Amino acid sequence: MPMRRVSIMIVSLIVVASLVFFSYQYIQKRKSQDSSQMFDLVMSEKMGQLYDQAQDWSTPVQLNIHDKRLAGNYKKMSEFLLNYWIENINARNAYLRTLKAAKWDTFLNVDRLELDKKQKYAETENMLAAVSEASEQYQVQYEKIHQAFLTQAQSLSVEPEMRVLLEQKLGSNEKVGQDHAIFMIELKILDKAKQMFALLKQYPWEKKDGMILFHENAQVRKFNGLYQDVLKLNAKIESIKKKNVAALEDDLKE
Repeated sequence: MPMRRVSIMIVSLIVVASLVFFSYQYIQKRKSQDSSQMFDLVMSEKMGQLYDQAQDWSTPVQLNIHDKRLAGNYKKMSEFLLNYWIENINARNAYLRTLKAAKWDTFLNVDRLELDKKQKYAETENMLAAVSEASEQYQVQYEKIHQAFLTQAQSLSVEPEMRVLLEQKLGSNEKVGQDHAIFMIELKILDKAKQMFALLKQYPWEKKDGMILFHENAQVRKFNGLYQDVLKLNAKIESIKKKNVAALEDDLKE
């Protein structure tokens, strides 16, 4: 009889221990799910705020990356990603401010070009030099930020599977290409602009009906061909921007 009681007690302890173990696993799983959902919610809110601020590229982004609703791994991940995006946006916006200061948006303004022609294109030469330098500096800064955060991700004190996921996200060539797609197109536009400027300096032209008119048809075709290329590249930029906005809006709805 005593043996039976001992056996029953042992079985009872095993059952209780199993219940406690599985209950703990369930609670931990539920906590993890809740934390993951809160992470998605917080990131969605912060992304919306970040997007709104990024539209005004005249000033640096000022965003509070901390949120009391997150803790542990999810808090570290959130703050890491937000810091990464803020640095990228600020670098991008600083580049855009330099382009604005150089009056890059007036490059093909016929009235400006006609006046500048009388000054041996001093203003346009300075403009192209400033834009070229700004592009080079931004490219270096972008790569520097990406590499720095990729290195930080490798030593971030989070769960191994979360760190691997983060490294994959930051290290993906496809992801880098998508983020930098607009700038790559802008570099092509800069190259086309330099070719157009070379034609303006090489061949005689005059302003007529608000347009640039060369004397030879071959010169007109070359210039117009480059101009059409610029229009197509600008259309690609607008298409990418619309896709990015649509993707962000979908994320914010979820």
